[in-house]
Amino acid sequence: MGSIEEETRHVDVLVVGGGPVGLVMALQLLKFSRSTTVTTIEKYSKSTQDTYGRAITLYPRTCEMLDQLGLADSLAQKCFACRDTVSYDRNGKEVMGRGWAFMESMGKENWTQWDFALVLRQRYQEEIFRQKLKDLGGKLETEKEIIGIEIDESIEKGGYRVHASVKNVVTGKVETIICRYLVGADGGRSFVRRALDIPFEGSTTEDKWVRIDGPLKTDMPKSRGYGAIESPTHGNVLWAALDHGATRIGFAFTAERQKGYTEFNEAAAVAEAIESVRPFKVEFEKVDWFTVYAVGQRVAKQFFTKDCVFLAGDACHTHSSGAAQGMNTGIHDAVNLGWKLSLVVRGLAPTSLLSTYESERLPNVQKLINYDKDISRLMTMQLPLGWTGDSNADPNEILGVVMAEAAAFTSGLNISFDNNILNTHGSLSTSSASVSAGKRGPDVLLQKPGTFEGTRLHRETENIAKFHVVVFVGDTESTCSSLRGFSTAIENSKIFSDDLAISWLTIIAGRSPSPFETLGRSPLGRVFFDAEKLAHSRYGVNMKEGAVFVLRPDGWIGAAMALKVEAVDEIETYFKGILTIK
Repeated sequence: MGSIEEETRHVDVLVVGGGPVGLVMALQLLKFSRSTTVTTIEKYSKSTQDTYGRAITLYPRTCEMLDQLGLADSLAQKCFACRDTVSYDRNGKEVMGRGWAFMESMGKENWTQWDFALVLRQRYQEEIFRQKLKDLGGKLETEKEIIGIEIDESIEKGGYRVHASVKNVVTGKVETIICRYLVGADGGRSFVRRALDIPFEGSTTEDKWVRIDGPLKTDMPKSRGYGAIESPTHGNVLWAALDHGATRIGFAFTAERQKGYTEFNEAAAVAEAIESVRPFKVEFEKVDWFTVYAVGQRVAKQFFTKDCVFLAGDACHTHSSGAAQGMNTGIHDAVNLGWKLSLVVRGLAPTSLLSTYESERLPNVQKLINYDKDISRLMTMQLPLGWTGDSNADPNEILGVVMAEAAAFTSGLNISFDNNILNTHGSLSTSSASVSAGKRGPDVLLQKPGTFEGTRLHRETENIAKFHVVVFVGDTESTCSSLRGFSTAIENSKIFSDDLAISWLTIIAGRSPSPFETLGRSPLGRVFFDAEKLAHSRYGVNMKEGAVFVLRPDGWIGAAMALKVEAVDEIETYFKGILTIK
C-alpha cells in the first residue's frame, strides 16, 4: 500500500468529465497559464466511448469562440461546412422557408467569418481537443470515477476547500484530490450535481427520438446539407450531411411505432429510418452509430455553489437535440467560465468575479429551454403547450416560424448578458443598438501596417484571459486633440501595468505608410488600419469623435466610452471593479 502522500494530491482545479465541455474547460486553464495545475478525469475509457454519434453541429458564435482559443481551424479541417438546407413535404415536394432554412442567413446581418454550421461528429471533436490538451502539457485521466465530494467551508474562499474521492475503475484504488475549485462537466446524470443536492428541475416527456449515422445511398435530390422531411408517421425528420461522407437521420419514434418492436436494435433503427424518409429511398452502406432516447428539458437550480463548485454542459441543462444546441450551449458555459476562473486562480481577480458565471449563463440557458419545448413538440407533430392559434395549424409551418424567430439566438450571434460588473454602459453614444455592453463584439476586417495584409479583429483579440481595450481613432484631423489627451492620461495612469490582464489595440480609419505620423504619436498597443472604414461603421463609431471599446476575453463588449480624457476614469473604474489592482 502506498503512503498517504502517494494517495493524495493537490491541484488548483479538478475537471470532472472528458467530453467536449470538460476538455475545453481544461485546455483553456492550461492555455491561459501553465502555472495553473489542472486534473481532468473521465469515468469511461475513451476507446469504448469514442463512437461516432452524439452531438454534431457547432453554430457561428461557438466557432468564433473556439477560433479565439485557436481551436476552430483544426475542427474546420475535418468538418462538413453546411451552408445549404432543404425541406420536403410528405409527398417529396420541396417547400421553402421551413425547417432549417434559417441556417442559410446565419451571419448575413451580423457578419462573421463562420457563417455556416460546422458539422463534425463529437468523436472527432474530442480527438482534436484531447490532442490540444496534450500539446499544452495536460492529460485526460480516463477510467477515473469521482465517488465522493466533501467541502470544508471553514477554509477561506479560493483555498483548498474541496476534497474529492476518485476511484480507478480498473484497479479499485481510491485517491483523494484536494482542489481549490471543481468543475462538474459529467453529463446529464452528473454525480457532482447529485452529490451536492442541486435540484435538476424540469421534466422528461414520453416522446422518444431516434438518431442513426452512417454512409448511405439515396435518391433524395438535395442530400448534402441540412434537411427536413415532413413525414406523416415520423414527425419532422432530420437529414444532416456529416463529416467523412456520412449522413445522420433523426426522427420521432412514436408510441404507436414502438409497439412493433420487442427489442429496438440496429436492424430496427435502419428499418424505421427507411420508413421515415419516404417517399425517398435510402440504403445504409453501414451503420456507424444509433440511439433512441426520451426527450425532456431540465435545468439545475444552481450553476455555482459553495463558492467553489461549478456545473457546466449537460450537468446543468439538458434538452432535446431538436435545434442542435446541446454542445454549443456547453461550450458557451466552458468559455464563459474559463477565463474568469483562470484570473481568480492566478490572483488577478477577486473571487466575486465567479458569481457572474451563473448570472450570465443561466438566463440564456432558460431562454434555450423555452424555445426547445416548442421546437421538440412541433418536431413530433404536436402544437406547443399553451398554443392559442389555429388548432388545425400545420406544425411544420409553425416550426419554420419558430426556428426563424429563434435564428439569431440559435446561431449564438445575438446571445447577450445583462448589466453587471463586466457589462457596464459607458459614455459612448453609438449609432448601432446592437453594439453595446453585454453584446457580442462584432468581427471586422482590418489591415496590418506595412504589408496591409488582411486580418480580423477576432483573430487579433484572441482569448488568452486578457481584456482588450480597442481605440477607434476615427478621423485623425478631428480626433487628434482628444486622442492625445486620452493617450497621455493612460500613460500617466497609476493602475495600468504589464501585470494587469489587459492588452491595447489602436484602429486607424484609412491607411498610411506610418501609423506614428498619422497619429502624431505612438499608438496604444498594436495598431491596425480600417481601410474602408467598415470597422468604425460596424461599431457605430462617429468618425469625428472616435470611441474606446473594452472587449472581454470571451469577445463580448464590456464597456464603450467616448474618446476623450474623461474616458480614462471610466476605464479605471471599470477594471477596479473586476481585477485585483495592486
